[in-house]
Amino acid sequence: MKINSRKVAKTAINYLKTLIFPVAMWLLFLIISAAGGNAAAFTSSSGFEYIFRQSVMPTIVAMAIALPLSGGRWDFATGTIVVLGGIIGGNIGLSFSTNPVVILLCCMASAIVLAMIEAVAYIFLRVPNMIVSLGIVMIYESFTSILFDGLGVQLNRYDSIIAVTQAPWCYIILAVILILMYILLERTKFGADCKSLGKNSMLAINSGVKEKKNIFLTYIVVGALLGVAAIFNACQANVTPVSNLGSASIMYSSMGAVLVGLFLADFTCMSWGVWIGALGMQTMTYGMVCSGIDSSLQTVVTGIVIVLIMAYTANQAYMSRAFRNLFSRIQMKKAN
Repeated sequence: MKINSRKVAKTAINYLKTLIFPVAMWLLFLIISAAGGNAAAFTSSSGFEYIFRQSVMPTIVAMAIALPLSGGRWDFATGTIVVLGGIIGGNIGLSFSTNPVVILLCCMASAIVLAMIEAVAYIFLRVPNMIVSLGIVMIYESFTSILFDGLGVQLNRYDSIIAVTQAPWCYIILAVILILMYILLERTKFGADCKSLGKNSMLAINSGVKEKKNIFLTYIVVGALLGVAAIFNACQANVTPVSNLGSASIMYSSMGAVLVGLFLADFTCMSWGVWIGALGMQTMTYGMVCSGIDSSLQTVVTGIVIVLIMAYTANQAYMSRAFRNLFSRIQMKKAN
């Protein structure tokens, strides 16, 4: 098999270009933190390790959001599946053993079941997925207060389980997920069907794509991803019952990575783009902490950044034309 060196070089350049986002965030907050006299905390090896480690869970959650979103399905149940899946899987796993592999498998199994229930509801109720997912959030959040006497789960008490979310295991898990998602989305019929359904669902269905089968497979993958995210979430703090869409914060905290990832997927691949997006957003968050920015203001800044990213991705073609017209006018004036 002959390798096209020009194509390989172009692909490598595209992947390198995506690093502009996290690097730009790092340089921006390096300047800000240096102005505040706290540059050492931002440039230390522990700071870099913190940024990379804290980007693992948002990357996994963002992948679970981006996968159905790329097919035109906006899902609000991501956070509540992480919470309820962690409570069910964590407690069932602990009843057998404190082995982290057992806990992880139990969390993945419970999250897959919860995601499949949502998929079945979406297919058979024949209403928009946004509405179905909101109903699922309310139902699942009520179960967090009912199951296991409403005590939630406390995986952070067991050092053997916490080790899964620490270096080097967290990076190994992340690498495995990114590679598997790349193969699944870029090298299989399932990935091709997801892309075709996202671009033009009616044309894809008329061309022979089985939408219901794709939805089932999508939510199996989503459930597996959220099961991994559930153990990370349960190891960070005690998982307690939630209500009034409180679990949605898990979803919203990963939205920046989702939007950046879907944009960069056009130039690289979704798994790489989502990780780069999560890395850039986590760099921004840690930079604001090192800069002494108040937590409430951090939320405002994050919201503004997400809106700007959405505005750019939605109006990219228009902005490109505007810049081209502006530069052509400048050149014409110089020529005259």
